[in-house]
Amino acid sequence: MKKKTLLPGDAGFDPFYPGSIVLVSAVDADGKVDLCTVGAWALVNGDPRMYGIAMCARAAGKTFFKRYTTTCIEQTGEFVINIPHAGLKAACDVCGTVSLTKEPDADKFALAGLTAAAATKVAAPLIAECPINIECRAPSKPELPTHDWIVGEPVACHVAEDASLAWDSIPTLKSDHE
Repeated sequence: MKKKTLLPGDAGFDPFYPGSIVLVSAVDADGKVDLCTVGAWALVNGDPRMYGIAMCARAAGKTFFKRYTTTCIEQTGEFVINIPHAGLKAACDVCGTVSLTKEPDADKFALAGLTAAAATKVAAPLIAECPINIECRAPSKPELPTHDWIVGEPVACHVAEDASLAWDSIPTLKSDHE
């Protein structure tokens, strides 16, 4: 297969970043809720299972500044990874452009047309419209130049009964492949 090399800034490079996105919900020590669109997230450990999310944590240039969601996670050590369906693109755009750091009185749930739902193990709310919600407690937070890589251990997972996911067809690693 013939391939061409694309570098950051080249036409055609952008569709490969950020890849899949999630909406992260968190709550601060006083109960103030925030949502943030996150483009860098992954399963980062198998046993115990852990997920990583890249959260902007420091100012750098015009684009990067500490997000209030990061402050919430620092204060409580908890967050929810909400996996949206394609129909939530506009909501993801709102949550990725409105920041409580700059607009502290904004209600992102209302602005994005989303509904908060009670989680079972953490204080942060689930996003009811997302078919998958993973409640996490954050045991570690390595610091990178502009972001923190927040690693959370899932404590509960909610999956819509009518989710159009073919769970049986998703490949998984067996223990003999570790």
